[in-house]
Amino acid sequence: MYLQAKIRAQLFLVIGVTLFWMASGVFTALYKCVNYIPSIDEFVFVVPNQVPLGYFLLINMIGPAVGGCIGGSILILRLSEDLRKKSYWYYVFVNFWFFLGFILVLNTIIPYWFYYREEIHSAEDPLSRAVDLLILDPYALRNIVTWLVIAWITVQGLNIYEKYAPTTLISLLLGRYHRPHEVSRIFMFLDLSDSTTIAEKLGHITFFDLLKDFFSDMTDAILDSRGEIYQYIGDEIVVTWPVRRSVLKQMQPLKCFFRIEKSVKKKEEYYLERYGLLPGFKAAIHRGEVVVGEIGVIKREIVYSGDILNTTARMMEQCKIYDEKLIVSSQLLENFPKKKIEKYSLHELGKMTLRGKTRKIRLYGVKENIQ
Repeated sequence: MYLQAKIRAQLFLVIGVTLFWMASGVFTALYKCVNYIPSIDEFVFVVPNQVPLGYFLLINMIGPAVGGCIGGSILILRLSEDLRKKSYWYYVFVNFWFFLGFILVLNTIIPYWFYYREEIHSAEDPLSRAVDLLILDPYALRNIVTWLVIAWITVQGLNIYEKYAPTTLISLLLGRYHRPHEVSRIFMFLDLSDSTTIAEKLGHITFFDLLKDFFSDMTDAILDSRGEIYQYIGDEIVVTWPVRRSVLKQMQPLKCFFRIEKSVKKKEEYYLERYGLLPGFKAAIHRGEVVVGEIGVIKREIVYSGDILNTTARMMEQCKIYDEKLIVSSQLLENFPKKKIEKYSLHELGKMTLRGKTRKIRLYGVKENIQ
């Protein structure tokens, strides 16, 4: 069964949240077993509720497992998507009350079922006893506060995850960018057409909303094409791919551009109603060697550096001159399978010297053949 790249990434996050919560459950369970006895001035290891340690750890894994699957799914698949365009404090407010309610429910059901069921049912006032044991008890209150902190760490972790591409974040944590090194990459520079005119017409605030919608609507197309978003630069986005056989064989950079075109076209009615226009765009794609590494002291970033970036930016200038939506270098086209490239219409623009360059480069305008 084929799943869209975005859905796969979201499911990966849900699994990650679940495993993190299960690990947190085990850690907090062991922490609860360590007690300080003032009378003997020593720490002793005592399992609460007079149950075996293995059983106690299992219970403290079941709750987080259920919570991670259900709560993580709601947070990632619904809340994060629905609240993306809301203010930050509204996002914090909704998440806080969601997790508070969710944790209260789990913190009531799990202890009731495994620890206090018989005690509550045998009490003269079962409801009052349940409230005392499951909500007002210091042990229960500490549990609620602990899991609210874990939930907050989860939300902040997801925000950091969204800040970096998944592969970039993993490489950053593993220290792969600590020392600069050379890599082969494919870059696509994609720019909103007539952005200055549009900004003057809409005003700066509305224009910024347009950019947010525009970049958001192309995200699925980029992920489905195995691309990584490198930078947003004003009204421009830079997407990159590693030079791998799978990327070249499937011609993912070309597919990415035309998938973006279709994604934006599907939202035509929304754009016309909200902004009075359908955003157009142009792009250039090139491949070559770049140096990648961490730069900065106060604010650190992963940066690519090399002539390919400057060349791709200059290639994009030719889109307006030759009235082409997509321009690709011959260096990249030569790496695509000849049979598959026939699906596209190639228009040779010639071998030219780009602004600020001494070497000539052969460029092609690319269009998708209508089936």
